[in-house]
Amino acid sequence: MSLKKMIKLKSLMKKNCILFTALLLVLTCAIPALADTAPVVSPQQVDIGLNFKGADLAVSGSVPEGADVYIKVTSPNDSVLELNKKGRVGGMWMNVENTDVSNVPKLYQIISSQKIAILPQKLQEELGLTQDFEPIYQSATVEKKTDSGNVPLSSAEARNFVGSLVSIYQKSGLYAIDENAVKIENGKYQATIKLPPNLPQETCKITVYTVKGGSLLGSTSVPFEVNTVGITSWLNREAIFDGPTYGLIAVLIALFFGTGIALLFGYIEKIISGGKSGGFDASASH
Repeated sequence: MSLKKMIKLKSLMKKNCILFTALLLVLTCAIPALADTAPVVSPQQVDIGLNFKGADLAVSGSVPEGADVYIKVTSPNDSVLELNKKGRVGGMWMNVENTDVSNVPKLYQIISSQKIAILPQKLQEELGLTQDFEPIYQSATVEKKTDSGNVPLSSAEARNFVGSLVSIYQKSGLYAIDENAVKIENGKYQATIKLPPNLPQETCKITVYTVKGGSLLGSTSVPFEVNTVGITSWLNREAIFDGPTYGLIAVLIALFFGTGIALLFGYIEKIISGGKSGGFDASASH
């Protein structure tokens, strides 16, 4: 190799080394910045036991100057739910339509630092941040059960069933919207997510959106686990994997409480009657 080629090769290697070093410095500086934007969730696991009455999740993180924060809390929409419509048949109330509803999450909450209405409508729909839960109606599938199989309902017919399900979830606290609940101060945001007692036992997700001037700056998601513990977990396993044992346990519990209630009322009746036994006396004269 000639001297001229060697000098040229060394110069090229030097340039590549400088570029690699510069790229490494950029990545080193960027990694902490990226990590700082990820939300911190505490606790990361919610344990459901016999005395579970709901839980609070604390969410915090960094936010660009002048930006608003919108947080969406959702569960998977992979379950199929049975929903029945009642009506009068021969003067009696009974089920007149039986349906299967799918693609509807059991948990859907939105909390924000600003009003949802200030977002462009297109962005609301894109991110699933609407006040009327319209994305749920758009994604849901409703099938009517018939003797010949399941028949998909039209959008108008399905909307009534989905609306009933959304209403049920709203009343139980699973579906909720809380505007101005995210506090922003000194480039940091903080929020508390209120989880109801009837929380679905799944891997749920918290998604944080940062928005400025009607444009999405970025989004990031963090999962959190919802698990049963103790006797609640054991009963759930028995119900799924050992039906006969679970049924026997249910019968024994019913007998135990039934006997306890009977003894309690017998004791109360004895106190009220002054110690005299109630009931039919065969020796009484007529």
